[in-house]
Amino acid sequence: MKIDQAHVLVNDQDAAKAFYTEVLGFEVETDFASGDFRWLALRAPGPDAGAALVLGRAEGAAVAFQNETRLAGMPAFVLTLTGGREEFEQIRARGAEVISEPQQQEYGGTDALINDTVGNIICLHQD
Repeated sequence: MKIDQAHVLVNDQDAAKAFYTEVLGFEVETDFASGDFRWLALRAPGPDAGAALVLGRAEGAAVAFQNETRLAGMPAFVLTLTGGREEFEQIRARGAEVISEPQQQEYGGTDALINDTVGNIICLHQD
């Protein structure tokens, strides 16, 4: 068994697509629209990309959930960087707003937090 997709709430799907592709380097797997519905699935590049992120528009109660999660400082998900500090600096150079600089964690590895510009915090982890 494996996780194939993870849903992430966003407040603007076009802005999310731009951030995740241009800043993080994700690739568009599916971008399908029908009326008000849009299925936007992105995947990290490479053979070990893991689950696709389905970026769904936050509406109704989902908006409050997204806001409270962000205000609590909880990341929507964790990306493990394989390129170390250099990869983190490349992401910063491409325009990521850093919320928290890389810090060594007691449980192991180094974590940094960035703002995805569409309502979420992302944790960038390095082993």
